[in-house]
Amino acid sequence: MPFRLTVPLVFLGLAVGGSYVELGAAPSPAAPAIMALRSAQPPAQGGTLPAQWDAGNDCATELDYQVHAYNEDFYVIRQSKCINFEAPFLYLIFGDRAALLMDTGASPGAPVYDTVMRVIAARAQAKGEPAPPLVVAHSHGHGDHVAGDGQFIGQPGVAAVIGTSLAQVRDFWGFQSWPHDVPTFDLGGRILDVIATPGHATGSVTLYDRRTQLLLTGDIVYPGHLFVFSPAAWGRFEASLERLVTFARQNPVRWVLGCHIETSNTPFAPYRWGRAQHPDERRLEFAPSKLSDIYRAALSMGGAPECTIFEDFVIHPVYLCGITWNG
Repeated sequence: MPFRLTVPLVFLGLAVGGSYVELGAAPSPAAPAIMALRSAQPPAQGGTLPAQWDAGNDCATELDYQVHAYNEDFYVIRQSKCINFEAPFLYLIFGDRAALLMDTGASPGAPVYDTVMRVIAARAQAKGEPAPPLVVAHSHGHGDHVAGDGQFIGQPGVAAVIGTSLAQVRDFWGFQSWPHDVPTFDLGGRILDVIATPGHATGSVTLYDRRTQLLLTGDIVYPGHLFVFSPAAWGRFEASLERLVTFARQNPVRWVLGCHIETSNTPFAPYRWGRAQHPDERRLEFAPSKLSDIYRAALSMGGAPECTIFEDFVIHPVYLCGITWNG
C-alpha cells in the first residue's frame, strides 16, 4: 500500500482546541478578537489532527502518503519526505455534488492519483453512495504543488484540473475584483470562501471551509519559511496577511493549515530548507491568532524587510538572503 490512512475510531463532534500549548510571542491586538470569535462559534463539523506526521526519519517504514481523516468528509494528505524533501500537504474536501483536491504534490511519479482515488472509493463504499466527481485545484502554481497534475488529466473520476495562471485562477474561482473580493465555491451543501493571497506566488489563494472553520493558507502562512521572492512581492505579501487577519476577525477560524512544516518543537529552531529529515517536527496547525502575529512581524519591518527567525515561523525575503538561509 502506498499510503497510510489514519481514521479516528469516533469522529469527534468538537475540534481539538486546547490540545496543545501554542508557542509564540505575545499576541497582537487583533489576536484576542480572533480567538474570542473562534470560541464563541464552534464549527458545524469538527475533527482531529495528529500530534506527529511522518517526517522522513525512517524511510524503511514510512509510506508514500500519510492520509489522515480529519473527519469523514475532510482529508489531509502528506506526501512523504522520503519522496521529496518538500513533503507538501494536500487537502481533499467532499461536498454533496463534488470533491475538491487542493494541490497534487511535489513528484510527478509518486502515486498521488491512485492514493486520492482509493480514498474517494473507500469513502463512497462506507457511505453506500456513488463516488463524487473530483475537481483538482491549487493553492498556487509552484512545482511542489502541481507536479502530480499530469496523473489526473483525462483520468476516470476527474471532472477538471484547473490551471495555475492568474487568469485561470480568477476565472475558476469567480473573482470579479482580484485580489479584493472573496468569491465562494459550492461543492454541494458545502461552501468554501476563496481569499486571494498573492505574495509568495502571484495566483495564490486561501480557502476557508465554513463547515469545519479550517483556513487553508497554502504557502503564505505555515510553520516554516515564509518565502517572498522579490521586492515587488513584499507589498502583496503584507496585503495578503492583512486580508487574512481581517477575514479571521469576521469569521471563526478553528485552525490555520498550511502546506508545509519546517520548524521543530524547539522555539527559534527552523529546519534549513531542503533538509530531508525533520526530527522532532512540530504540529501542522496554527491557532488563528498566529495570523496577526505574522502580520505584525511583517509590518514591524516597514519598508525594509529582513530575514528573521521567529519562534515558530520565519520571515524569509529570498532576494535578500537566499533560499537556504537559516540564521
